[in-house]
Amino acid sequence: MSASFVITPSMMYREFSDTESSAIASLAVLFNGVNITYRSNTEKQYIYKGSDRFVAHIRALLTNWNSDEISIGSVIAKARKSGDLKNTEL
Repeated sequence: MSASFVITPSMMYREFSDTESSAIASLAVLFNGVNITYRSNTEKQYIYKGSDRFVAHIRALLTNWNSDEISIGSVIAKARKSGDLKNTEL
């Protein structure tokens, strides 16, 4: 199974297989903007604003991805709960 993965100085994009994440289908980071597509609704991307700390953290995780050690769904949930990732949609 192959995964799509793109890195540029300002943009990162990653698709997750079903075995890598049961909750997240894809994640894109552009500066402090974080777009997430959840498996529960792959028709819609949810737009978030990430703190500088979260963006640095998620970029490091995506660059050195290991789904055996990291649950991307848990990372997203914790960041939302702590306020490091805020929904920009009303």
